[in-house]
Formats: sequence, C-alpha cells, structure tokens
Amino acid sequence: MAPMLKKRRLNVPQVAELTFDPNARQEYLTGFHKRKVARKENARETAIKRDKEERVVQRKQMRDQRKKDLELHIAEFNAELRKQNPDLSEVEKDAASEVNGDAVPEPEEVGQEDEYVDEDKYTTVTVEAMGDPKDEEPEPAKVPPKVDAAPRKPRPWEKDGKPKGKKHKFRYESKAERQNTRRKQKDKNQAQKAKREKG
Repeated sequence: MAPMLKKRRLNVPQVAELTFDPNARQEYLTGFHKRKVARKENARETAIKRDKEERVVQRKQMRDQRKKDLELHIAEFNAELRKQNPDLSEVEKDAASEVNGDAVPEPEEVGQEDEYVDEDKYTTVTVEAMGDPKDEEPEPAKVPPKVDAAPRKPRPWEKDGKPKGKKHKFRYESKAERQNTRRKQKDKNQAQKAKREKG
C-alpha cells in the first residue's frame, strides 16, 4: 500500500456561528406563489417594453419610408412638369433660392394703405418696403386724421344704444319673503280691480 498523503489545509475561514431563522424558512416555504407571480409580472413588463420599442422602430421606419416616397414623388412630378413646360425650370430655381434664403420676396404692393374700423377704433395700416435702417432717415410719425365713426346699431342687450348699467346680483327669496311678496301682489291686484269696478 501506498503511504498516506498528508492533507493540505486550505486557507478557508471558518464560520464562527450558524444561526437558524424560522421566519426566513417560513417565507421561503410559503413564497413560491409570490415568486411565481413576480416572475410573470416581470415577464409582462418586459414584453410591454419590448413591444413599445418595436412600435417606435416601426413608426420611425414608416416615417422614413414615407419621406423617401414623397421626395421621389416630388422629383417625378417636377421632372414631368419640366417635360411639359420647359420655361418652369427657371421659376423653380427662383423659388428654390427663395426657400433657401438667397432672396427675400418683396411685397407686390408697396405703399398700399388699408383702413380698419372697429367699434370705437379707427386704424390705418400702410405697407412700406423695409431696408437697411442706417440708409433711411427717420420720418416723423404720421397721425391719421380723426374720423367720426358711423353711428352704430343698438345691440339687443343695450337699451336705446346705451350699454346697460351694473348688473344686479340675483338672490332667491326665502319662503317667508315669497309669501310676503305674493300677499302684496294680491292686495295690489285687488285694489286695481276695485278701482276698475268703481270707475
């Protein structure tokens, strides 16, 4: 027989004390259902998150595809338009340069004056060309002449064309007040009836 080899001692720290926790044991033994439900909930949340991400990716792809289709359609439309009318190619270049900011379109009617009359206000708007403020000398402000506004029609909620005064607060009467008012009206009506019979 071979001689017995000396066992090597491993440098494993020894556990000083073992403790038994009956609550942890009970939680483990009764927690199978809880852990199963938690796994299902986690899987459901993961699936929902994955579906959302997939929908975002699909929508982005659809937008990109639509954008490409639109660009292709516009290019085809412009090519067909150029075939039908070769003069339009110059107009398209001008429009493209304006869109890119090369040229600023100027309004057709410079110096046009528009007048707006509201209930109590009279406003004049003048269209002027804008230039470099350094080149222009400041002009004195023009005051439009006062124009008497045409007489306006009375509105249904106004008496004799004048706005109504302050609106009174509405308040319900109490039962005693209603009875008192009713009694006064009854007395008044009887007095008028008696007056008519006499007269």
